[in-house]
Amino acid sequence: MQHSNGTTGPTDPGDTEDGWQPTPEHPWRPVAADDSGNPYQFDEGAPWCVDRASHPQFNGGYPSLNHHRTECRSYDGFYGALSEDGQPGYFSAYLMRPFRFGQLGQTADQTRLAIEFEPAEDDGEPFRCTVHTSSIRNLAAYLTHTADVDDGWRPPRHMQHSLTD
Repeated sequence: MQHSNGTTGPTDPGDTEDGWQPTPEHPWRPVAADDSGNPYQFDEGAPWCVDRASHPQFNGGYPSLNHHRTECRSYDGFYGALSEDGQPGYFSAYLMRPFRFGQLGQTADQTRLAIEFEPAEDDGEPFRCTVHTSSIRNLAAYLTHTADVDDGWRPPRHMQHSLTD
């Protein structure tokens, strides 16, 4: 079954072959780091993760409960913003990569840039999208190019077309 966080697995955790079930103290399936024949992943997490000290290799072979349950996250930038309809909220951007400790299969995940908007009031819906890391430089160049605009127009950047420009 495909879950909403992108993971796959049985509908009920107790439906696994060995009957393992997550508990509040052990939400991830225990996996030995040196068991190469095990079908479950020993994910060491991303080196840039804000919760790196909670990764299993630094925490006795099992992730700390301080770690986000489904992903590694970097430090985030957090800014006051307005939604499309003018409601106040917060905009944040951070790197993320799924944290697959104890999950079935060997999935190679890619790091992505997560962009989130969370309304200041509880009645609004939060919004999140992710962008492949290959697009970060293009996004940064676009934001840099438009950062000085105060009247809605800025002349285009000079583009070098030959060696003599």
